[in-house]
Amino acid sequence: MTRISKYLAQCGLGSRRKCEKLVLQGSIKVNRKTVKDLAFQVKPQDQVTYAGQQLQPQPKRVVAVNKPAGYLCTLKDDFGRKIVTDLVKEDVRLYPVGRLDYRSRGLLIMTNDGNLSYKLTHPKFRIPKTYKVKVKGTPRQSVLNQIRQGICIEGTEVAVTSLKVGPVDKGCAVLTIEIAEGRKRIIRRLLEKKGFEVVDLQRIKIGNFALQGLKEGHYRVLQPEEIKALLAPAT
Repeated sequence: MTRISKYLAQCGLGSRRKCEKLVLQGSIKVNRKTVKDLAFQVKPQDQVTYAGQQLQPQPKRVVAVNKPAGYLCTLKDDFGRKIVTDLVKEDVRLYPVGRLDYRSRGLLIMTNDGNLSYKLTHPKFRIPKTYKVKVKGTPRQSVLNQIRQGICIEGTEVAVTSLKVGPVDKGCAVLTIEIAEGRKRIIRRLLEKKGFEVVDLQRIKIGNFALQGLKEGHYRVLQPEEIKALLAPAT
């Protein structure tokens, strides 16, 4: 038997947290009866449905996408804008893990493995994400030290585990920033709070897994050893 939220995640409905919400909302039926109990155990012979569709566990798939700017990390958009699922052609439904905002680009993981999605996004696992950010002007050392020491955003300190500064070229500097959290637009908000104007933002690494030459707009299926590299914690 399998706990219902885990079973739904195995069926590709998203992370366990999202699946728990679906259960609590009364969106899931087992043998035609609505189930709202998160402790419910699904048996092999049970028929589980969502939105009238019977669910079956899917083979787990994890892909790395090099997201271009101008794509939304969502499954649909009412305004007809481009979405990341347009970039991936697989025989199972995949969900973006976390987000890169519309203007940002770089490494995005998509999967139907709810357990992996949970580990990559929950703060307690401290999975580091590394970003290369081009900003206008010459950063002052005093401001960079403030960022290294921690900046408070919405009452919670953003812990920057690494901050490196490249040379200034054509009026812009490149910052390489590593953090172990994934709040919405957190890198942009952090830098804008300290007066930086962001010209370009690219995520280049999650855990110990980097883009490794993956062309922008392309994706590839990850192998087990690469998935392990994704889950490398911050040190």
